[in-house]
Amino acid sequence: MAVNKPPAKRGRPKSAQTLEREKTEAWLKNPPAHIPPMTEEDKAWLRGFLESSEKARKSILEGHSPLIPHSLIYDLESIGHELLHGHEQAILDKYEEYKNKEIIGRANGSDEAASQADTSARRLWTKNSALVKRIQSGNLTPNGAAKIIFDDWKNKGIEGGKPSIKTISNWYKRIRPH
Repeated sequence: MAVNKPPAKRGRPKSAQTLEREKTEAWLKNPPAHIPPMTEEDKAWLRGFLESSEKARKSILEGHSPLIPHSLIYDLESIGHELLHGHEQAILDKYEEYKNKEIIGRANGSDEAASQADTSARRLWTKNSALVKRIQSGNLTPNGAAKIIFDDWKNKGIEGGKPSIKTISNWYKRIRPH
């Protein structure tokens, strides 16, 4: 008998700062027994402080790429503060380096996705060469052939990870002979 497992968490793991902030918030919400309970006035002040801190943090990070480390964004936003005199250029250079990495990464990612789509399209339409011949003779549209393929997968019980009818149709357009 299969045991229902909770779905695996997706995405990148939480940073050390996020984990620390969550730990602090949990501690403040449920303080240990040896600490006297907070008054309503103290709770209201603390709630306001935490909300304004989060609002300030979000406003600082707003407009910056999520791929750039938060610590670098905080340093960038703090340029002009006396503690950073002499370090401004290093911060700006590092920020520029991350921005360039992001641009290159996105370009490489789109090239990789296009390459994978080409491979999948060729494999799919090679297996279904009879449908390709019908499309070329004018007896069938690419969308009609895509529906046939999609329905065939459905009849075979293939459910997860399959492309949509529109994607299959676009794959034909990607590899069709001109």
